[in-house]
Formats: sequence, C-alpha cells, structure tokens
Amino acid sequence: MKVLKWAVCLVIITLYSITPFNVASASADGGQSAKTYAYVDVGCEVYMFSEKNDTSALFAIPQTYCVEILRGEDDGWYYVKYAEDEGIYRAVYGYCRQDEVIIAESPIKNLYLNMPVTVIFTTDSANSLLPPLGTLEVNAAYYGAYTIGVTACSYVFCNEGFGYIPKVIDNYPLNELPSKPTIAPVGSKNSNATLITALVITGVAAAAIAILYFTGKKAPKDLRNVNGQDK
Repeated sequence: MKVLKWAVCLVIITLYSITPFNVASASADGGQSAKTYAYVDVGCEVYMFSEKNDTSALFAIPQTYCVEILRGEDDGWYYVKYAEDEGIYRAVYGYCRQDEVIIAESPIKNLYLNMPVTVIFTTDSANSLLPPLGTLEVNAAYYGAYTIGVTACSYVFCNEGFGYIPKVIDNYPLNELPSKPTIAPVGSKNSNATLITALVITGVAAAAIAILYFTGKKAPKDLRNVNGQDK
C-alpha cells in the first residue's frame, strides 16, 4: 500500500506543478484572465485601424509601445485598445495586424506613450483696422504619426475631438524591450497544451495506480484448505 500512496502523491504533485500559473492569474484579477499586451518593435511601422481593412488607418502606434489585446486573432487581426481614459488622453479602440505586433511576455515599463503636444490656433482679423484675437495654444494628446502620400502629420485628441495636425514627432522616448522577443498568437493554444499534458499524465498515472492496486492485492486463500479440510 505504501507504493500506492506514493503513486497518488506523485499524481497530485504533477498536476499542481503544471497549473500554478493559471490559478495565480485567475486569483490575481478576481477570476478573470490576465490582460494581454502586444508591442511594436523598433524600426517597425504598425498602424491602428478603425475597421478590419487597410483603408481605415488612424495612426502608426509608437515604436516600443503597446496595445491591449481585447479579442484574439480574427482573420489576421487583433481587436485592441490603445491608451486609457486618463488626463488629456482617451482610449482608442480598433484593430491592428496580428503578425505585425509582438506579444509582451514580460512587463513593458510604459504601455502607452504619454506626450502632450501644443496645437496653435489662429483667427482671421475682423477688419484691417481692428486687432485680431491672436493665437491660441492648446494642449493635445499625441497618439501617433500618419503618412498620406508625401504628407506626414500626427493624430491627436484635442478639444474633445480627434483629428490631425501638420506636425511630426519622431524623438519620443523608447521603452526597453525584452532581449529576445518572440511573436506568439493570442489564444488558448498554450492553455490547451497544458490541459492535454495534464490529461495524459493523469491517465498514465491512473493506469499505473490501477495496476499497482490489483497486482498488490493478496490472493484469497484456497477454499479447499479452509480449516484444513477439503470441500
């Protein structure tokens, strides 16, 4: 029976060792899976789109910064969120190409670029003899660059609306990225592999326990030898 007990303990330890990550992730955020982020590698141009087509580009996601993946791969697209409703920024929801971003397997220091820019408004003079209102300077939230033909501009949020300004920003600070980035799809492949492994190990262990149990049982006494008499 000692062998049987050791086999049972082995199964429990094995199952526990392959599931702690999933259990920890679920308990850390109230039973929901942890958020998944993907970042744009250095030297890459990855656009945020309002729809799942190449004609709805909004802006190029700043390099080394992230999008939060809200829905996994769908015909080569991720449904994502960029930025948070914080300060002068507002969250933008849309799509990006699945094969153009890299899943962040380790934390990125700054998920989104926070870089306010100054937008200058000018007004026309009411009359050449009257002084004009002058220029107005307003802070705007910078999201990313956008290039159409040979014209480069920037996508910003200002005065409760999104739009473009004729200004290019290319000197923003970069995040420190993992040394060995790997592109991995979002989904349940890893969890499925873990589940299959657990089931295989459980099945093999259960079979081993059954064999140990039945082969370890003592054979019943021969009924013909009970009380030393033959029946």
